[in-house]
Amino acid sequence: MMTRVGTARTLRSVTASVLLVGTVLLAGAGVATAHDGKDHRSRHLVVYVSPFAKPGNSGRSCSRARYSTIQAGVEAAPAWGLVEVCRGTYVEDVVVAKPLSLRGHRAVISGSPTANAMCDQLGASGPGSAPCLAGLTIKSSHVHVEGFTVQNAIGEGILVTGSLAGGSISDVKVLRNKVVGNNTGGIPPTSSSPYPQCSAFGEVPGDCGEGIHLMGVGSSLVAGNDVSGNEGGILLTDEFGPTHDNHIEGNVVTRNAFDCGITVPGHNPFALDASGKRQPAVAGVYRNVIRHNRVTFNGLQGEGAGVLFANAGPGTGSYDNLVEDNYLAGNALAGVTMHAHTIAPGKFEDLSGNKIVDNVIGQNNVGSPVAGPGDSLDGPPATDPFTTGIVVFSGSVPLHVQIEDNHIFDNHYGVWKGINGNVHAVLDDNSFRHVDIKVFTYS
Repeated sequence: MMTRVGTARTLRSVTASVLLVGTVLLAGAGVATAHDGKDHRSRHLVVYVSPFAKPGNSGRSCSRARYSTIQAGVEAAPAWGLVEVCRGTYVEDVVVAKPLSLRGHRAVISGSPTANAMCDQLGASGPGSAPCLAGLTIKSSHVHVEGFTVQNAIGEGILVTGSLAGGSISDVKVLRNKVVGNNTGGIPPTSSSPYPQCSAFGEVPGDCGEGIHLMGVGSSLVAGNDVSGNEGGILLTDEFGPTHDNHIEGNVVTRNAFDCGITVPGHNPFALDASGKRQPAVAGVYRNVIRHNRVTFNGLQGEGAGVLFANAGPGTGSYDNLVEDNYLAGNALAGVTMHAHTIAPGKFEDLSGNKIVDNVIGQNNVGSPVAGPGDSLDGPPATDPFTTGIVVFSGSVPLHVQIEDNHIFDNHYGVWKGINGNVHAVLDDNSFRHVDIKVFTYS
């Protein structure tokens, strides 16, 4: 989509963080908490789901489960309840539209072409409604999901989404899941897909939303997940309201063949007002933390950075986000790519205030047999055909970025920045090993 000093210390930090995340998850597994912070779970709030369930069972354990589909269990569970999904494969698209916890025990959600509900969508024809074709769709605040394998969905593996009427949702936890082999409806993108996100329009590619997608989501956590073999990895966008203050931590995001590992683009044209002032209550992708992730070998059959910040056009914004303590290597575009497009005079977009700090960045911008090597940016002459750690590009608007304390190795360019004096970068205390040109400025 165009659309610490030292390696050893940073990798130790990453490992420690992942272990800490795992400990926290085990301590809080299966508990949904309300605004008052209390645990609202009791025995009568627990629902069991099993492929071998029978309606007449007591419903008190996996062997005595009453519900044979996850959707039936979700519908039967009261708000703030817990749905325990027992070992087995469930061929369905699941929709959660109330606060609860959904916990899998060697449980597989395998996407189905038949949806359980309708979802708000923004496609090439504008806002509307379409079948919910993610493997798991979360439409409510205060939802906790962990322990599933999610695969084979037409759309995203896991979609967390606000709505046209309600705006953004919050306090969602997506923890310790394996999200593999999703976005099957968008390779290649087609305008006839039943899922509008699979249709490309403007600067938004038809990528069906990638493995995990937060769309209009605030103050939520995506941690400890394995996101691999999808069209793209983890995506944060703002179609239905601001996506902000989320933590994307301790995930392994690898070998998502056609798009970026972690993508943080502004899509909503109302993130800025007519004078370019930020409208954080309306839209924008901001103050998200991307930390302690391992992001490797993404986009090799298409075009994909390790972590990408970009905007879809005038009025959009992806700003004040933090990329910290990640390992980024082997991706088709640069380890971190920031791309502000060339737009007409008097128009605005905002990609400023992002920070790239204390990451270990190996060889990136390695290209692919399909897309060709390197980042074409806005076309010649602003191209980078060489291996590169970090690319920061702005065609026409001022862009301010902080790049500090990163360790970059085995690249031709450490940092590539330009053009026309639009990029203003703070470059402090970065270290370089086997890098031909540490900082290249295109003017």
